[in-house]
Amino acid sequence: MGTNARSDPGLMKDKVALVTGGARGNGFAIAKGMAEAGATLFIGDIAANISEIPYPLSGPDTLAQAEAALRRIHPRVYSIVFDVRDSNAVHRAVSWVEEETGGVDILVNNAGVIALNPLGSVSEAEWRVQLDVIVTGAFHCCRRVLPGMTAKGWGRIVNVASVAGHRGIGTGVAYTAAKHALIGLTRALAMEVAGQGITVNAVCPGTVATDLVRGLGAAMDLSPGEALRHFSARHPGGDPLAPEDVAAAALWLASDAARRVNGTSLFVDDGWHAH
Repeated sequence: MGTNARSDPGLMKDKVALVTGGARGNGFAIAKGMAEAGATLFIGDIAANISEIPYPLSGPDTLAQAEAALRRIHPRVYSIVFDVRDSNAVHRAVSWVEEETGGVDILVNNAGVIALNPLGSVSEAEWRVQLDVIVTGAFHCCRRVLPGMTAKGWGRIVNVASVAGHRGIGTGVAYTAAKHALIGLTRALAMEVAGQGITVNAVCPGTVATDLVRGLGAAMDLSPGEALRHFSARHPGGDPLAPEDVAAAALWLASDAARRVNGTSLFVDDGWHAH
């Protein structure tokens, strides 16, 4: 495959991919890479704000712009508005994919949110929304696509976790708990499907230069540049990742080149986790 999965336009030409949280940031970069590799692509997004989250999420216009941009790369790109926290909404979304294409070959659970507060200031609603989006959302999506993957004897599930899935992030107790749980889901499901042509892995980025990080910084009265410097302080060199760095790792895990990689966490963090 080489070092850049996106260099081969036929790499995923027979595959159908569903990327949640695909309107911007890491999700959009992953979707772009898969479109470049030839996959039929469905990008899902809530396309609405969540009251407990202190920064704006993608709206309908952002999702529409993402779909249009990706269609300039590949004609078979479709957007779906759904909330991963709602199992019925997930069922309807995947059912539509199945009706249009036969089913999901590659699932990327990228949808995520973050709010940073000391434990004593974390409301139950703030705790719940991070667990629900990051962990329960991935559970809903995995559970819905897995029967189709099992029937085909091939599938790839890539969960976008975080260094916070393996290390504690100060004042991020809910986010850290959610990402740790996502790693647990990854490992357990990987063992469940081992030997069936299906793999389940996690990408664990450090700080990425995304609207999420900038928005979280704005909620802390930090400028975009200050936010990136603040959240990248633990990176060797202090520079944030680009979304394309995360995308390259996700594409590799979704490819046949990684067919014997299962249940792992692929860190994309300049070595932060090794400190």
